[in-house]
Amino acid sequence: MKIKNKKNNWPRITIQLGVILFILVLFFFPKFVNISTPDFEAYCPFGGLQALGSYLLNQALSCTMTSAQIIMGVLLFIGILLFSKLFCSFICPIGTVSELLGKLGDKLKVRFTIKGVADKILRSIKYILLFITVYFTLQSNELFCKKFDPYYALASGFDNDVVILYAIISIVLVVFGSIFIRLFWCKYLCPLGAISNIFKFSFFFITILVVYIILLKIGIETSYVWPLAIASVGGYIIELFGQKSRVFPIAKITRDTTSCTNCQMCTIKCPQGIDVAAVETVKHVDCNLCGDCLLVCPENNTLTINKKKSLKWLPVFALVALVVFGLIMGSVWEIPTIDLKWYETEEMTDVEIFTQSGLKNIKCYGSSMAFANKMKQVDGVYGVATFVKHNRVKLYYNANKLNEDKIQELLFTPQKQPLKPLAKGVKNIYGVSLKLENFFDSFDFSYLSLLLKQKTNAVGVISEFDCPVIVKIYFPAEIVNKEELLSIIESETLTYELKSGTKTIELKYDISGNPEYFTISREEYIYTLFTPYKNNFNHKNNYTDDVIKTFLLPLGENIKLKNRFSYIVSHLSNDYGVVEFETELNKNYKEIAKISYVDTITTIENIKAALLSDTLTISYSSGEKGKVINMFDFSAELKDYKDIKK
Repeated sequence: MKIKNKKNNWPRITIQLGVILFILVLFFFPKFVNISTPDFEAYCPFGGLQALGSYLLNQALSCTMTSAQIIMGVLLFIGILLFSKLFCSFICPIGTVSELLGKLGDKLKVRFTIKGVADKILRSIKYILLFITVYFTLQSNELFCKKFDPYYALASGFDNDVVILYAIISIVLVVFGSIFIRLFWCKYLCPLGAISNIFKFSFFFITILVVYIILLKIGIETSYVWPLAIASVGGYIIELFGQKSRVFPIAKITRDTTSCTNCQMCTIKCPQGIDVAAVETVKHVDCNLCGDCLLVCPENNTLTINKKKSLKWLPVFALVALVVFGLIMGSVWEIPTIDLKWYETEEMTDVEIFTQSGLKNIKCYGSSMAFANKMKQVDGVYGVATFVKHNRVKLYYNANKLNEDKIQELLFTPQKQPLKPLAKGVKNIYGVSLKLENFFDSFDFSYLSLLLKQKTNAVGVISEFDCPVIVKIYFPAEIVNKEELLSIIESETLTYELKSGTKTIELKYDISGNPEYFTISREEYIYTLFTPYKNNFNHKNNYTDDVIKTFLLPLGENIKLKNRFSYIVSHLSNDYGVVEFETELNKNYKEIAKISYVDTITTIENIKAALLSDTLTISYSSGEKGKVINMFDFSAELKDYKDIKK
């Protein structure tokens, strides 16, 4: 009998290699796809299922989790119910690599298929890993799978989320396991494979989920550990004794026994090693509906999907449709990173919702929680939702206590920043006051400061709240080309240097109304741009003014280390007699330090010795102490210190 040469499933091979190629482009040429820092698990359905569980449990979405992941996780579930494990057979890079390495093992004649008792025992490992992975994800609100995922480790270059030992063990198991054992990782170790099989046993999974929800609804507090453990153990038991998914997926490979010649080509070709030629309907839990057996069968319409010859290309079309739908939904729909309300529903009277986009400082779970904690202190704010992808926040507030203008003021933080030092001969400062649209937070202020540093001779900039925000820019000489300056401020992009290369961001500043130009004295400019540093400690308020003394210390060149004053403050606080460190301008407009101390507890000599110490003893937020080299040099300034009574 002549067998037709239809051995390779080119649509599947093309998709598999296309996915690998795309990952390589992301790794080597991220700018080619307009991504500065690629997220190699942005569309991982297993990460999405973990993210969804974490969100439902904690009402928060970690920075390592995305709405797109969750959508892909939900589509994985739907896809398995309808079409089997298409992700495993077409997209998963580990599955693709495992198949390629398996072909190498076949050529070397060293690969074999584990059967019998050993096969059944080894299948338990992926359910154990599933339990561990989901449990620690829900505990930490971070994707635990990143710690050992061989794909993520290699694609990300072993980034900080990866535990190197775990990842290396996983990589070794994938490589050598695939060469010697048929799909070793996929069958025995992959937690995604475990949860996919549980989804195939959908009645079992849905029953567990419904029972758990009912228990919670009727007030019986039940830990998520129990349904997770039952699903993991139950999934393994069902697979162990049946290895068949009787109802789902809906689409199954079927064999026409009347036209089948028992050539065994389908069984030989099956990547999973399923004996397709021995059954009329393939219900084996390992079947991924890859379609290889459909194309290799020499007899037309003998192997079909649900006995319909027109469905031969269903897996490919279904996969493409699901992926396209997921990409579209992932780009337009976003789950809030946090959605917190700190009042009971019945207490939330006269509630209105305020929404603000463009807040670049809302960029992760941590910044979202910091924002929520700040809003908790505001009387009249009932709750906060943040949407990191679009830098957007939503506030639930009492309309009788707050209005939109007041909320915008609460969201805004005025800032000031010297950009360049003033030359000694400059007596007058020339400024321009602008109202800027699309200027919201500290990131906008930083970007504008960088833009002015790059393209102008501006020496300082400040921002003040108004609608729109007021920005004042200062120059050491009269502004000659005003139109050029305004054009620079409305630049569409900003490019600046990072250690890893250059970064370009979009700017959307828009000048509203007419700019106002003004002139001020050098002294007024210095006072305007001056930002004092102040920190009191060691229970300063417990002491009366008559026991507190202060000495003035010129800062000299140490002013350049103003961003590290917290180090010297932490060091000084080890002396319980020192109670405050602050800075001010002297009559010559030089910034000096005022160090306050209780003269019955410590002496100026003790403080002087602390300032001149070779190392600084600092306290960390954890309560632990550490030592760092003293980066300050007060030796010249301490020769002529002044001890004055406050």
